Amino acid sequence: MSTSTVRERAPAEAAPAESTAPEAPPRRWTPFTHPGGRVAVVDDGRSISHADLARSVEDLAARLPDVRTGRRLVHLTPTADLAGVVSYLATLAAGHVALVTDGSAGTITTAFPPDLRIGRAGHLEVLATTPQHLLHPDLALLLSTSGSTGSPKLVRLSRANLVANADAIAAGLELTEHDRAITSLPLHYCYGLSWVHAVLRAGGSLVLTRESVTSDRFWRLVDETRTSIIAGVPHTFDLIDDRLREDHPGLRLLTQAGGAMAAERVQHLAERGRTKGWQLAVMYGQTEATARMSVLPGSHTALAPDAVGWAVNDSSFHLDHDVPGGTDEIGELVFTGPGVMLGYAEHPDDLALGRMTTQLRTGDLGRVGPDGLVRVVGRRDAVAKVMGLRIDLGRVEAALTDAGYEAVVTADDRHLLVALVSRGPDESAVAGARQIVARTAALPPAGVLVAATDELPRLSNGKVDRTRSRALVAGSQGPAPVSGDRLARVTGIVADALGRDEVDPDRSFAQLGGDSYSVVQTSLHLERVLGPLPTAWHRLPLRQLAGAARDQGRHLHWVETPVALRAMAVLAICASHIGLVSWPGGAHALLVLAGWSMARFTLDTPDPAQQRRRGVRSLLTLLVPSMLVALAVRLTGGGYGWANVFLVNWLFGTVERGPRVHLWFVEALLACVVLVLALSAVPSLQRRYLRSPWEWSMALAALALVPRWILIPDPTGSISGLPGSVLWLFAIGLALGVATTRRQQLATLALTVIGMVGFFADPTRGATVAAAVIVLALVPRVPLPRLLVPLTGLLAAASLHIYLVQFQVFPHVDHGVLALALSVAAGVLAWALLHPPTRALTDLIVPSSPRPRPPENPPHAPTRRPHHRPDLHRPGPDGLRRVQ
Repeated sequence: MSTSTVRERAPAEAAPAESTAPEAPPRRWTPFTHPGGRVAVVDDGRSISHADLARSVEDLAARLPDVRTGRRLVHLTPTADLAGVVSYLATLAAGHVALVTDGSAGTITTAFPPDLRIGRAGHLEVLATTPQHLLHPDLALLLSTSGSTGSPKLVRLSRANLVANADAIAAGLELTEHDRAITSLPLHYCYGLSWVHAVLRAGGSLVLTRESVTSDRFWRLVDETRTSIIAGVPHTFDLIDDRLREDHPGLRLLTQAGGAMAAERVQHLAERGRTKGWQLAVMYGQTEATARMSVLPGSHTALAPDAVGWAVNDSSFHLDHDVPGGTDEIGELVFTGPGVMLGYAEHPDDLALGRMTTQLRTGDLGRVGPDGLVRVVGRRDAVAKVMGLRIDLGRVEAALTDAGYEAVVTADDRHLLVALVSRGPDESAVAGARQIVARTAALPPAGVLVAATDELPRLSNGKVDRTRSRALVAGSQGPAPVSGDRLARVTGIVADALGRDEVDPDRSFAQLGGDSYSVVQTSLHLERVLGPLPTAWHRLPLRQLAGAARDQGRHLHWVETPVALRAMAVLAICASHIGLVSWPGGAHALLVLAGWSMARFTLDTPDPAQQRRRGVRSLLTLLVPSMLVALAVRLTGGGYGWANVFLVNWLFGTVERGPRVHLWFVEALLACVVLVLALSAVPSLQRRYLRSPWEWSMALAALALVPRWILIPDPTGSISGLPGSVLWLFAIGLALGVATTRRQQLATLALTVIGMVGFFADPTRGATVAAAVIVLALVPRVPLPRLLVPLTGLLAAASLHIYLVQFQVFPHVDHGVLALALSVAAGVLAWALLHPPTRALTDLIVPSSPRPRPPENPPHAPTRRPHHRPDLHRPGPDGLRRVQ
């Protein structure tokens, strides 16, 4: 049926012919609008007052069918703009029932056919001229169950639910008419929609935008409108971590819900907020409770980062200990209060029902302290939470049974795990099961792992052993070539760069263990597939990164500036040593780049253990090839001493000109890395870095200028490579790596200029370093001819090895250009030979991330044959590498 704007009432909607006097208009239900003149909505640069919003709501409500002719089921996919908010509020005001979904609601609207649909800009589409459903008088809103399972099961919410929960949220977060929240979450999501209720009911205002939280426009809007509240799920705060390091003048509160956030992460954000002037409030809720069930105020977050707060007003929790996983202290959280839904609707007839429940079994296991403080410790087996979605595992298993499969479904926090009975290597059965599970659970295929087995593990009583089934699937992942679509190519590139058999597309390059040594080739290969990479791409989940593809130019390709600078610097070093050109300063520029990389790839985690792990890995990646090359030169009589082999010549050797100072750059870099790692290991200093990384780095640079001026009061050149004299350059790189505003970048450049005064006897050297710092600070990427990009990447990746072996090559070649070519070629060869064993040794000593290993043979499990079903190792369409 085509969409049209309603201009006349359908005949069935007209007033009775025998009426002799017009009836009074139906009373509007408007608990979320006010008559005042304060701003209610900021949309596309316009400020709309509460009174104007109320008038817009009334105007649209008047265009809807008269409720006295029957209440309608109105389908809405509210967008984060004025029309979307007005459409939703007008539906409630007119007395009809709002069926709110996202844009892909075919299953739901087929099971619950709406009478009317309100589209963009308030356009009405009449789907039935008379009401199709008997709607209970209390029913106001229908939403998919918390994190929809893809099934047509709806939550029935009443007017009283909406008002009570809005008031409870406003009280728990101390919302006032001065608060302004931005639409950082979709309005079809109960968490996002609850902000419309709570903020407007408190008399505050909404900033409406459909911009991504990662976009510059979103944050300009936050600052320009002096937004005071930003809501997010755990993943939101991973995406905006850099932005939260900046100052935002109006921001007072971040709220987190929609899934568990690690206590360490909560603590970290709370501490950062304390220095930036905002607080983090943690909330816990479900759609079945209208939205929020508990609130941990920002004043208590740092004190109880593992808690989800106290029950909201007029509500309470109690524990049911008699459930799987229950103990004397732990039980299923059962919630009671005015926010509890009327009940579920699984059939249109259910829309006529009133209240069917007074308490909500959450499916979460938790503790409730003597003071009522709630902590969630896990999920019951029957319901899983995967990627933030609550999924009924029984429903998923039933879908597989209906399709003729024998399977058991379990879950971890990132995947549904399907143990599938297959009498032989049947790839089509595996693919078909994955498709059914993904569709039923509304998950991407990457969220479903399938393992084929001859028979399901059983307990002694004959029941399926879910624990062993879960271990069977979790342990079935293994190497397989990734190919196909863009996501598969992205995960394949990252897997190859990191030497990993398994790549989770919902984790970022940094989370997967990427570092400054693997980033060069990774970024270049990714840019061939995706085009210019977004800023801070290494922090984006690979799935999101794959969706950010942009076309490269036909003749020019954009390359990240650090990659290009590293390649240019090592060429300048070799060419200057040979005498082809006079272009000194390359090694000092590399020190700045090394500091930048350390800030981006080593220190860029709030987890102290992970930070130490990354630091040790970076040291090993530097030490192994450097010491091997130095040892080879020492044993072959090339002029190196044992102090060179152990990279401590600056302490125990000579710093005068000659072979003994060839490796001054590596020694200085090693000392700088060790010092910064040692400082960041001090708990108080680490907390300061996490709160204010740029200020911390600038303070280190300023302090490092003291030994720089003591060691080099006048330009000498002979000791300008001592660690104490170049630490300030490394710290400048650290500061540039975490600078998030133009003001910070310019301040860093100003400190660089101060440090440069009198540092180099040769002004050319100083100009080279200064130019590198300026470009690194202000130019995120540079264009290069397409044919030069592979060579640039190779030079950048092998830059350390080129530096190490050049001194053993060019003195033996008379022709300058040939000497340069052979030096570079020897360095690239050394990199190709040494990099794989270096990475393997590093992985052996310090794995990139600790990963729990499921037991290979759980108790009573049949012995697994590694060679079983070898042909089931295949690429998934989702880009995951696994055994299927």
